[in-house]
Amino acid sequence: MTDHLSGVFTMLGPGGRRFADPESWARLESEIGTELPREYKEFIDEYAPVMVNSHLCFAHPATTPWNLLKDIRETEQAFRDADWDGLPHPDTGADGALVPALSTDFGFHVFLSRSPRTPDWSVVVHDRDEGGYREHAMGFAEWLYRHLIGEEVIHPNGSYFYPGPVELQHLPMTSEDRPAPWYGPDRGM
Repeated sequence: MTDHLSGVFTMLGPGGRRFADPESWARLESEIGTELPREYKEFIDEYAPVMVNSHLCFAHPATTPWNLLKDIRETEQAFRDADWDGLPHPDTGADGALVPALSTDFGFHVFLSRSPRTPDWSVVVHDRDEGGYREHAMGFAEWLYRHLIGEEVIHPNGSYFYPGPVELQHLPMTSEDRPAPWYGPDRGM
């Protein structure tokens, strides 16, 4: 684990690895044509499908509801006509630059990005409502860590900081499922 991923895990506490399955990652990566960052897969395996602080929604490749591959494909389709200000559309594959990573309920979608000009993975946040994007030259774990401590990594002049423990909630797996939230350890924030 990187330092930022360790920091995220410390803030969130144990997640349970309910659906961790290397074969599901192999299938997803074969389907999209690229290997996703290890830190992203570690986070997803530990917690997803999950909602973090009532706003960030993470799917998992091993589940039928909240399936990550399905979310990737649906997001690609939804963003085909979006205004990307010259940034490539969210196509996956060896030459694809953007892979949908998570959704929010406040008008933004988060992508993982890798292109010839940025050989390491970075994070791109697209504003669905107003168009445009903001690229962050950092990996997923650093981006999530910075978001959780209140830095402006969603959009300028706007953070979504919640003091106290981070709230997590498993996403319902059936129509009868009513998951209760749980909280990470006290962060002293």
